Amino acid sequence: MVVQEPGFVRGYAYLFLTQVMSRLLPFVVNIMVARRLTPEEYGVPTVHFQLISTIILTCREGFRRALMRDAGSGTADGDVTDASQEAAGWLVIPIGAALSAGVPCAVLRLGGLDMDNPYAQAVASYGFSAFLELLAEPFYIRAQRRSRFRLRFVTETVATILRSLVTFSFVNFTERHVSLGFAYGQLAYGVTILICYAIAQLDFAYFGCLLFLGKTSVKWGGTLRLVQTFSTQALLKLFLAEGEKGVLLLVGNADSQGVYGLVSSLGSLFVRIVLQPFEEIAFVAFSKKLDSQTTKRMKIENEAKVFATLMRVSGMLGLLVAVHGPLYSESAIRLLYGKRWADTKDVSKSLGAFSVMVLILALNGTSEAYAHAVMKPNELTGANVALLTSSLLNIIVSIYLQPRVGPTGLIISNSISMCLRFAYTMRFVVSERFRGCKLTIATFFPHRVVCLAFIFSFMTTTVTSELDMGTHILAGFVSVSCILMSILFYERNTLTNMVELKTRSKMD
Repeated sequence: MVVQEPGFVRGYAYLFLTQVMSRLLPFVVNIMVARRLTPEEYGVPTVHFQLISTIILTCREGFRRALMRDAGSGTADGDVTDASQEAAGWLVIPIGAALSAGVPCAVLRLGGLDMDNPYAQAVASYGFSAFLELLAEPFYIRAQRRSRFRLRFVTETVATILRSLVTFSFVNFTERHVSLGFAYGQLAYGVTILICYAIAQLDFAYFGCLLFLGKTSVKWGGTLRLVQTFSTQALLKLFLAEGEKGVLLLVGNADSQGVYGLVSSLGSLFVRIVLQPFEEIAFVAFSKKLDSQTTKRMKIENEAKVFATLMRVSGMLGLLVAVHGPLYSESAIRLLYGKRWADTKDVSKSLGAFSVMVLILALNGTSEAYAHAVMKPNELTGANVALLTSSLLNIIVSIYLQPRVGPTGLIISNSISMCLRFAYTMRFVVSERFRGCKLTIATFFPHRVVCLAFIFSFMTTTVTSELDMGTHILAGFVSVSCILMSILFYERNTLTNMVELKTRSKMD
């Protein structure tokens, strides 16, 4: 049964709240933990373990992207079906099992560690936790395809609260190694995610058992090809996104790892909470099936208008951080992490650089969400080649800049790579997808009054940055309020268009 489509804003609200709970609470816990750790101690869970988890969990990203595209849409292979897309989610489990066992074993073997070592125990726990999350992946994909955003919100909220409680209690109230606190917290998260998603979809669990036992069959059609294409893309993104951490481990010292871990945690907070849900819901909206009453040309013209609207919104969100981040980075570090971190070399400078990069992340994220939702498999292959090129450039530039300018060099190289990806995507969107559509450059920019508000805010806060912290923070609050008011009055049509957007029909 198909029920009313959840709106773009409503879907975004659920995903936003999910990110608030799953990112903000761990962020607060990390602040309390970081205050009592040295940069070297903090770098282990935030760089080493995070890298291990990311490598294992990357195998699910290709499945998520491929299986979220509607079967029968103008963007997927004609022989892709809804049944094959949902069933394909189970294929991530054997792949995940191999990675969950292989990656931790490789780390322990290369390090010459045995299981009596606390670090080795933490690595093993992270591997098992990742496997539990991958067991829950088929349920997650099915829930997302059916727009069950409320289930995701409840599940991730409960899991995050439990992880935060375990981590905080273990680190602060026991005498055991710090890394074990983070590892056991992650293990609690994985168990909770699996239980909540599986209980909510027991019928699908039964189908999965039948599939693995060979008692039911699925016509895969072009689904597996789509999964393969997006999985290749996910691997390249891992190479790009996590390459700088590999550079840190190779040429950076322990302090640099701790600084980058803190800056990445704080700087990506806005990206994860605000921008990531925006990109996710945009991908779902653009992946909708073509209505039988709508011609292909009408669909593309409508997509062009929606794309311009979302690009304007993401640009304004990115500008908020890019304009104010560099001027408030030192104050944020001092208030949140204390004097010791504020006085640490490169922390404020790196956070300021990350703030500027947020604008590039915002624009690139929205443009790629659209492109990956509508590209054909051969076009996705071309995008993967461009991604590989930018990934290699990112690694090369990172290796060159890290010894010279510290963690800031990693952010600069990442920004250069991101600009190349954005340029490639926009070339496809404007020159190929929207060829003949009446789109001007002005449609992607905010109203001139909004632009003036951003300029005024930057000039004002630049002046107040030389004054005391209280005055500087007050000026920032007033400036941001003026920007938001100008957006409310002069971008009303843009906001209205967003409210009217739909995502995908929800099915029971």
